[in-house]
Amino acid sequence: MPIDCEDQELLEGFLAETTELLEKLDDDLIALEKASDDPELMNRIFRSIHTVKGASSFLGFDLLVRVTHKTEDVLNRLRKGELQLTSEIMDVVLEATDLVKTLVADIKGGEIVDREIDETINKLIPLLTEQPAAPTPSPAQPVADAPATAAPDAAPTTSETTPPQAEEKTAPEAAPAAAMPPAAPRPAPEAAKKPAPPKGGEKGGDDLSDNTTVRVDVKRLDDLMNQVGELVLERNRMIQLNQDLQGGTSDHILFSEEFGKLAKRMSFVTSELQMQVLKMRMIPVEKVFKKFPRIVRSLARDLGKEVDLQIFGEETELDRSVVDEIGDPLIHLIRNAMDHGLETPDERMAAGKPRTGTLVLAAVHEGNSIIISIKDDGRGIDTERVGRKAIEKGLITEDQLAAMSQREMFDLIFLPGFSTKDKASDLSGRGVGMDVVKTNIKKLNGLIEIKSEKGMGSEFILRLPLTLAIIQSLLVEVEGEIYSIPLASVLETLRVDQREFHVIGGQEVLKLRDMVLPLVRLEQVFNVRRCHDQDNFCYIVVIGSADKRVGLVVTRLVGQQEVAIKSLGKYLANVTGIAGSTILGDGRVALIVDPVGMVDGGEGASGGR
Repeated sequence: MPIDCEDQELLEGFLAETTELLEKLDDDLIALEKASDDPELMNRIFRSIHTVKGASSFLGFDLLVRVTHKTEDVLNRLRKGELQLTSEIMDVVLEATDLVKTLVADIKGGEIVDREIDETINKLIPLLTEQPAAPTPSPAQPVADAPATAAPDAAPTTSETTPPQAEEKTAPEAAPAAAMPPAAPRPAPEAAKKPAPPKGGEKGGDDLSDNTTVRVDVKRLDDLMNQVGELVLERNRMIQLNQDLQGGTSDHILFSEEFGKLAKRMSFVTSELQMQVLKMRMIPVEKVFKKFPRIVRSLARDLGKEVDLQIFGEETELDRSVVDEIGDPLIHLIRNAMDHGLETPDERMAAGKPRTGTLVLAAVHEGNSIIISIKDDGRGIDTERVGRKAIEKGLITEDQLAAMSQREMFDLIFLPGFSTKDKASDLSGRGVGMDVVKTNIKKLNGLIEIKSEKGMGSEFILRLPLTLAIIQSLLVEVEGEIYSIPLASVLETLRVDQREFHVIGGQEVLKLRDMVLPLVRLEQVFNVRRCHDQDNFCYIVVIGSADKRVGLVVTRLVGQQEVAIKSLGKYLANVTGIAGSTILGDGRVALIVDPVGMVDGGEGASGGR
């Protein structure tokens, strides 16, 4: 049955708070399994479930109350030292939290669904009747005096209001932690409804967040308001200068001097304003990273492997639109590292390595890009085996393989249908995982690079733009026309003699260090009329998209400039090689080159792909 609309404001507060708690819960539970004697962590987990239970009880979500109540009781026994935490107990607790996420997702979808919860509850009940563990000093303190959501790492004050919290009581059926006005109407109990499929594909990966809202630190709003105030002052100054000029009271030299100062101040203020708006859209990459400890734990148990996941740089921020797109590629890369990269404990011991494999997930800012790295110390990529499999599957020929560099052989794993597994399993072998990675990274105008040494491990490096709205670009001239190339896709620029070009299979190429670089002449792509005499020397802009590289032949390099992307509208939306347009300082429209379209159109000689 639909949820009572009169309670919409209360419901939104409940969902905002519950979502934040559940997003952190998986990470905390996996950390607890490795540090079961951490009282602060144990209390934080207990408080989270207690808060969800209390608020659910107040709003009449009975199924949610039943599950969280039993889970809370089990956590309470663990907290008091009456149970010793084992992998089996953690499996049951994680299953219960997954069910809680599913029930919350149902509520968020606007429908109350009658789900089967008895199977999970029946796994929790025996844990409440087991004999107490051997007496150990209880490290945890009672949580009665702690606020319901007072997690030590709580988010800073934000502009999104959250319902005030009531103090927790010591009794299990205490008043709800998310205290609501007592006079509010209470929705009817959950009614039977056709079951809906649970949201989220990966274990523990349910995304309960609302993609239409972003939490913003109040300080950022204050900074934004200050910059808008500065912009208003500069606008007033500009109006005054214009009035003086129109009224003939302005001296030409004085006007020129004052207008120059105004231009500099306007440039500074708009740059600051742009940065503040960008920051409001920025969220920590932790939003994506936090579900991986759970995924790695689950995969390690399924594969019989021992894995130590290390995460660095989770506070690194990037645009919300980019965050929403990188989840799937990272999951596929982690699954690839777990299944293909890391060996079993016995294999590692035989190779002289520690039983436990190491998987490192790291993020860092570099210029106007974010670099995300997935590194393992496993068996590495066997290029000979990769080449044989690619030939077996008919993806390349023997001659093409013989002409490939090592980097190009690494890139074979991104081909659609490629897999080194002889038999498909639930985890891999269908030849779609790495192809998905390549497709998603292309969509973001990102780059992907592989580093690997046989027997030592592999590293997949993703280079992604910070935002997709305002970009740093390289302006180039092609026979008098100006084009903008996204700087995030530019690897290097060269001035070369066209007599060094070669033609292979009808494709112009340039031998560049250890690779054969396919070339694309922009004047031919965009049918630009030649207006200069042929010159032997030209400029090459080397661009990349995902795993491929191509060189754009241009007349000259104009310079670097920050540009705002403007849409060309529906009529011109699908023009090959064009990602949009921007307006230059002189009022001319410059087309923005689409790196993905150029790379796809220009590939052919490079490895024959």
